[in-house]
Order: sequence, then C-alpha cells, then structure tokens
Amino acid sequence: MKTTGIILAGGKNSRIGTEKAFLQLKTGTCLIQHTLSLFKKIFPEIIIVTNNPISYQNFGTKLVEDLLKGKGPLAGIFTGLCYSSNQSGFIIACDMPFPQMKLIKYILRQPEEYDVVIPEIEGKAEPLFARYSKNCLPVIFSHLLKNDLKIQNILKKLKVKRITPKELDKFDRYHRSLININRQEDFKKAKELFLKRKTDYGS
Repeated sequence: MKTTGIILAGGKNSRIGTEKAFLQLKTGTCLIQHTLSLFKKIFPEIIIVTNNPISYQNFGTKLVEDLLKGKGPLAGIFTGLCYSSNQSGFIIACDMPFPQMKLIKYILRQPEEYDVVIPEIEGKAEPLFARYSKNCLPVIFSHLLKNDLKIQNILKKLKVKRITPKELDKFDRYHRSLININRQEDFKKAKELFLKRKTDYGS
C-alpha cells in the first residue's frame, strides 16, 4: 500500500516561544529539514500541513492549510489525509527530532486492514507517529464537528493495530522516535542526546 508522508507543522508553539520546526540540533539543519530528508527516502508523496505556508515555501514540498482551523492536531491529521493521493498517510509531528527509518518502515509493513497503526508505551498511544487510513476520515470529521479533539477518542471507533514496546525495541531500542519537543527544557535534553551521538540523526 502506497503511503503519503504527512508532517504536521501547525502548532501554536506557545510553550517554547518559537516555531519548533526550525529548531536546530545540528548546525545548518533544522528539524523539518531532517524529517524531509528521511521522508524522501521512504514516501512517494510528502505533505506539510501548516497554517503558516510562507515559512515553508522553500522546501519544494506540497503545503496545505488546515481545512478546519483552530482544532489542533486532529484537524492536521484530517487535512493531511484529505489531500493525500494515497489511501494512507504516515503522520509525524514536526517537533520529533529522532525518527528512525526502520521503525517507520515496520509500521508501514503492517496489514492494510487496520485503520490505524500506532506505537503504544505504558498503555498510552503516540498518535503523532502513526499510520492512518482514509477510512478514518468519517470518524475524525464527526469528532471535529463535535469539538471532541482528543485523538485517543477516535481510536475507540477504529480498527487499530498497537505496536507494543517489545516491537518498538527491535527497531528503536530507546524509543527515541517518540521524543518530542514542547518546552525549552525538552530542546535542551534533545541537544544533549544528539551530542552524545547515540542516535543516527543526520545519517
């Protein structure tokens, strides 16, 4: 099944005070550049969902704005899937600095019968590093209309394959793919992790 790589870059960035997609762990390479470089090796189509398209116009990638504004990541997922040329989309947040190609490919290999393929740690699913089918669109749309914006709530109504920690361990031993940056202290920790060279960032 062909899948579109969908990068969500529509957050308000209020907790960190800057546009997270342009944070740099490696001088000269911002987070979204790294993700795009990785995605170009995997996906035939890449979409950036952003409400600030001017900032991303130099990346040579399809840019779309939320179809329903002010409704958070769930609207981003909905928009990315609507614009996707393929039946499924792999969603990633722009503030996840260490996505591992092997784990993404493992998620993509899961059976097409599932509406969502999503990693789960300690009983909590990570909705912004997951594969979604267009079959999700009616459910997502109904939740958006009701202003029920918790992504976890849509999972109850869909056929979901949950990637267990044991499965994650095979492809991303330290679960770094699921790290995200929300605050300045998160960014500081990510820089320290990058400097320790315990990740294949930039490879």
